[in-house]
Amino acid sequence: MDRPEPLEIALEGNCLRDLAGCILRFKNPRPQSDPTARQLLQVQEGRTGDMTASRKSKIPTVSDDELMRLLHSQEEIPYMLANVLYLEWFSKDNGRVVLESADFELEISEPAWMMSREEEVVQISESQENFYQFLDQLTGVAAQTDDDEDLLEDEVETEESEDDEVENEWGAVEEDEEPLNEFEWEQELREADKRAEAYQEAFDRYKEHPDRERLIAEAMGWDAEEIEEFRDEWEDVAEGFQETDPQVLIEQADHLVEDDNEEMHHPLSRRAMRFALRLQEDAEKLGLLKMEKVTKDSPLLSVIVSIIALGGKLAAALDGIVMGYDPEPGFIIAMLKRSQIPLNEALHSLASVDPRSLPSDARMWLATARSELFDLRKDILDVMKEMRQQ
Repeated sequence: MDRPEPLEIALEGNCLRDLAGCILRFKNPRPQSDPTARQLLQVQEGRTGDMTASRKSKIPTVSDDELMRLLHSQEEIPYMLANVLYLEWFSKDNGRVVLESADFELEISEPAWMMSREEEVVQISESQENFYQFLDQLTGVAAQTDDDEDLLEDEVETEESEDDEVENEWGAVEEDEEPLNEFEWEQELREADKRAEAYQEAFDRYKEHPDRERLIAEAMGWDAEEIEEFRDEWEDVAEGFQETDPQVLIEQADHLVEDDNEEMHHPLSRRAMRFALRLQEDAEKLGLLKMEKVTKDSPLLSVIVSIIALGGKLAAALDGIVMGYDPEPGFIIAMLKRSQIPLNEALHSLASVDPRSLPSDARMWLATARSELFDLRKDILDVMKEMRQQ
């Protein structure tokens, strides 16, 4: 995968019973370039997760193109159950690393020693504990002192006793609750990000397990019953993390605009989505963006996808107002601050396009797009200023 040297794995722990005591040789018969592989440090130090060559997984039996078509149309995907090589570890520098494939050619030696069933149970428990420690690092729990943990427990008990204080997804609260300021909301949102990332890791690790819900609940520190309450909400989060195909994102934005309802969307979020789709149409007319040929690294495609993300951020911040909720000003400001990230990414991508190689009408189009992005930023800052005056 374009790496000059092989990884050097130095881990504390062991494989599961099918590989323990063995020499494993594996070969990828069809290696492909993957830039993400370069993010791994050459020396991987840490602890083992589950390491086995006999994990069952659902493998689609259709081509990649047909798989994408079925996903987009939400049709049933044909699959077969197959053994996969699954090597998981928790690196000090790269976090959770998983090597997983049903396509590798495997060669496993006779074991030099035999792991007993009891020893495997212990190893599975240790791997699970290593995973929990990794999630604690993601969410910041591992950085707490014992006193911090005691204080946290007291806070949780206090929160649970205050059943009348209801908070919804747009940051609206009952009148008797002290509203958070924008900086406190930023901290709340960062904590939510960490929990979402931790859930995604747990979902990915246990998605094929028949007892998935209980294992995810344990990993997240929930009671077994709580998983029912959180399942739909968090699986939507997980699907959002997994969706990275720019064309799919554009199609989703197109669908949202087609179903546009002024009673459901704030003018700024609706404007951003329409702006992104108009940019796509204009770029295609100018011959700058041919979706069947463009790569994910295309600056113009990055602009469009970033503005779609901007529309989503604005919707999360502002649509609650239009729908009749009463979000806290601090919540709105904190969310609008987050919208600056995709907006700046769009401006950066536009700046990376060399106008000297473009015809005059395309250069004019770039200047207009940049001007409209700055207008959007000004209007967002105006809303933030208005919220701060409340």
